[in-house]
Amino acid sequence: MKIVIQKYGGTSLKNLNAKSKILTHIKKCINEGNSLVIVVSAIGRKGDPYATDTLIEQLEQINSNINPKKKDLIMSCGETISTAIFAHLLDKENIPSEPLIGFQAGILTNNSFNCAEIINIDTSAIMKNIKKGKVVVVAGFQGITKDNEITTLGRGGSDTTAVALGGYLGAERVDIFTDVAGVGIIDPTMVPYTKYIKNITYSHMYNLASNGAKVIHPKAVLIGQKFNIPVRITSVESDTTGTLVSNTTQIEKVIGIAVKQENENKIFSIFTNEKHTKNVLKDLDGFLSDNKKNILDIQLSNGKISIVVGTDKTSHLAQCLYNHLFD
Repeated sequence: MKIVIQKYGGTSLKNLNAKSKILTHIKKCINEGNSLVIVVSAIGRKGDPYATDTLIEQLEQINSNINPKKKDLIMSCGETISTAIFAHLLDKENIPSEPLIGFQAGILTNNSFNCAEIINIDTSAIMKNIKKGKVVVVAGFQGITKDNEITTLGRGGSDTTAVALGGYLGAERVDIFTDVAGVGIIDPTMVPYTKYIKNITYSHMYNLASNGAKVIHPKAVLIGQKFNIPVRITSVESDTTGTLVSNTTQIEKVIGIAVKQENENKIFSIFTNEKHTKNVLKDLDGFLSDNKKNILDIQLSNGKISIVVGTDKTSHLAQCLYNHLFD
């Protein structure tokens, strides 16, 4: 039995209906003979009715000093709503489904409210429904303590849920569907014409994610590495193969560029194969010379070059940096 995990983020779930591209991915996966577990985030972003930040505002309007347990209780609601709506859509499409929120899916965490860690997953309820031929829809971001307190896993927690489920279920792979075509060499909102990485190691993906690449949460990458489970990051709106995170081998001089805010500055972190770090630094001579008035600091270590810029022209500098390295 081949199990595939699919995770859908909040923006992908907006305007969910029978014409959604999501259904194409689901039906294709089932038709290929896979058993399917779907992990969902809360619908939309801040300002949308069921988005996590919108729900938190309901408490903040009363008092900004919020008890962590109560905050987890309301934060978990968005994913619960998504789970019910998603499973209902599958039923309408004649795809048998079973919605499970965190505790029903057997996700046990510690009691670090608002940023809990998964301790164990009892997969029996999921497997019971898979054996019945159902698609299991699981609320991401949620868990429960041994004392039956609802917890949430922190920002990016649905990624964590998806990869952890993949590990505990021995899944074939985890597919994380986003609004971009994969992991860009640099943030595509800054450099729209960036190339996308086809294959990347867990360690390089972790480095990019930890330094500002928002396409997957760093914790999810570490879990993928722990279980040695392939994680594919791809777009909901296309049939691209996306980026595969696995124990692959990379030979590129430049792996990718992460961009992170630090106080009022931005940091461009250029990750390289270690043997090429000094050569890449030499390749940057022209960029550094042309933009020296905007550059506050340069830090060098094996496999990483960090350029600190203090400017509001971040996108322009990102494009100049990318062009310099890849033209």
